[in-house]
Order: sequence, then structure tokens, then C-alpha cells
Amino acid sequence: MINSIFEAILQILSEVSSRGQHGYDAVVLLALLVNYRKYESVNPYIVKLSIVDDEPTLDNNVQQYKDKEEENQGGFFSTLTSMVGSMFIADADEKLSVQTNEAILLALYEAVHLNRNFITVLAQSHPEMDIAATPITPTPTTPTTPLGTTPPSLDNLMVEFIVTHMMKEFPMDLYLRCVQIIHKLLCYQKKCRIRLHYTWRELWSALINLLKFLLSNETTLLAKHNIFYLALLVVNLFNMFITYGDTFLPTSNSYDELYYEIVRMHQVLDNLYCMVLRVSTNTGQWKEAASKVTHALVNVRAIINHFNPKIESYAAVNHISQLSEEQVLEVVRSNYDTLTLKLQDGLDQFERYSEQPKEAAFFKELVRSISLNVRKNVSLNTLSQDVLLKEFSTIS
Repeated sequence: MINSIFEAILQILSEVSSRGQHGYDAVVLLALLVNYRKYESVNPYIVKLSIVDDEPTLDNNVQQYKDKEEENQGGFFSTLTSMVGSMFIADADEKLSVQTNEAILLALYEAVHLNRNFITVLAQSHPEMDIAATPITPTPTTPTTPLGTTPPSLDNLMVEFIVTHMMKEFPMDLYLRCVQIIHKLLCYQKKCRIRLHYTWRELWSALINLLKFLLSNETTLLAKHNIFYLALLVVNLFNMFITYGDTFLPTSNSYDELYYEIVRMHQVLDNLYCMVLRVSTNTGQWKEAASKVTHALVNVRAIINHFNPKIESYAAVNHISQLSEEQVLEVVRSNYDTLTLKLQDGLDQFERYSEQPKEAAFFKELVRSISLNVRKNVSLNTLSQDVLLKEFSTIS
């Protein structure tokens, strides 16, 4: 750490010839150096990486992720979803093949986490991500924002994860992170009044199906996890839409569709209420956790109890056995004025991300795994690395 090679690494990344030959290794090396004893002492590589503002250098760093992306023959986010999911749920043999990607994921994390300029370069280099690329035209009452929009691709990634990982070996930690990411996106949209044109019904449907999965596997999951905390986060996402949806949903029709989806899937939400009420009224380990979900469901239940009788009455008066979606939406639009909801505080508040102390153990283990993998695969006797070391000695 006394003799820094940070500038030498950046020079490798900035030159076409050296980047093509050593770019991947240079990025991995930088990721390891940034993580060297970073919780125990001041790490100069953290400071230097955080203040890099040279766009060509950052763009060359991005190129390493593009190269890996092309190797996997898929979009960056779809590949990332697969890799991260596989790290936790794959068979032992499959996990070994995933380990080679841990280093590049760590490098990506450190660049995004430490350098505020990197995410802009990443977005410009990957227009398919749709990050801040096309600002939404604001309504007259909606101010413009520096970022313009949140990425629909990230919402798609979260929905894809939710619907594809409901399994016996339930990855609870990843589901919690997934739902919290969605919550933070909604908080940002509400704060900046960004009306994102996104198919929100896909998200609502995925969340309700997640609740249905928790209900169907209550006994099995409770043996390992606090499913009530996850259920609370999901219910509060709906509360966020109910309370603040008019500030960030793209149209009034989207708000109508939210209520339609709640009414349409009322059986799952009714079953959830019965389950948490049962647990909260008995003495046991989960009494308090279940009670919080009971209180969070107050507005969801108010919507169901308000609109269901009116929908049934409409069907009876018009002699219709099964209403169409448009007919249900008509009932919803006609009966907003008599609906009473309770104001819930703190829905737009979230705990800001902090690597230490919560994530320190995870990153220590990750860096240890990467270091072992690099040692196993590197050969210090190869000509290319010998040339690289000589190049290091000539860099001023």
C-alpha cells in the first residue's frame, strides 16, 4: 500500500493494446486492492477510485463488463440476474462455474458504490438499460428532475426475480433486497414526481403471487424464515401505491387498475389477513411480526370491503353473471368518493444503504473467495504477465 499502482492500472485501462490484453485482470486487481483491509485501516485505493472523473478511463472500465457480457451472449442485466441467482440456488457443480464472475461483479459494485461519475458513464455506454436516457415529459404540475426517470429495466429485473425464484430453498435474503429496491425506486419517483411509463400491473401481480406463495408454504417457510417481515414489505408497497400513486403513476387509469387488481385478487389478500390475525392473536414467536402486517392491511381491506359489495350489486342489477374488466373499472371510478382510507405515516421512508457493519461479513467472504480463485488460475510464469510486470516498472 506504500507504493500505489492505481495510476498504472488506469493507464492500462486507457490504452487500447494493453486494455485488450490485460484489461480484465487489471479491473479484478483494482477490485481486490480496493477491498484490502478496508474495514481495518484507511485504504488509499478507495479514496482514489472515488475521485476519478476522467470519462475515457471510466468508459474503458465499463468496456470490461461489455466484454464479459458478450461472452455470455445476453443482455447485461439478464446475465447479472442469472449469475446472482445461481450463486445462491445452483447445484454445487454449477456454483463452481459462477465463481469466475464474482470478481467482475465486485468490481462493478465498487465502481458504482464509490464513484458517482461511473453510473453516468455506465448508462451512456449501455443505452439498452434505459437509465436516464429519455426524460419523461412532465405534466404541468410536475417539475423536471436531474435524472429524468428511473430505469424500467430495473423494475423488469425485480419482477423477473420475484416470479422465478419461488421454490423450496427460498432465497429470503434476496427477496428482501428485491422488495427494498422496488420501494426505494418508488420513494425516488414520489420525491421527484416522476411518472414512469411502465406496466405496473406486472409488478402488482408478481407481488400478490409472492404473498400467495408465502401463504401456501407457511409451515415450511416459518421453520427457517420470518415470512411476516417480507409480507409487511410487500403490503407496504401496495400502501405506497394507494397513498402516493397519484404522484408517480403515469395516468389516472393506472390508479384505477391498481384498485382493480386488489379487488380481483382479494381472496389472496383476505387469506393473508386471516393468517396474520390468527398468528397475532395467539402467543408465540411471530405474534408481534404478524400484528404489524395486520395493521398494514387496513387500507387494502378497506378497498376490498368497499368495492366488492358495489361490484356484486352492479352485477345483480344488470343481470350479469361475470363482469368484464371495463365494467369493474367503471364501478371503481364511480365509487371513489365514498371510500375512506387511513393516512399511514413513514411509507416513503427507507433505511439508507450502508456497507458496514451489515454487509462487512459478506464482502470479506466474497473477497476471500475471489482471492483463492485468482491464485488458483493465475500463472506468474506466463510471458504476458512477465511483460506486464516490466511495463509496470517503466510507468512513471
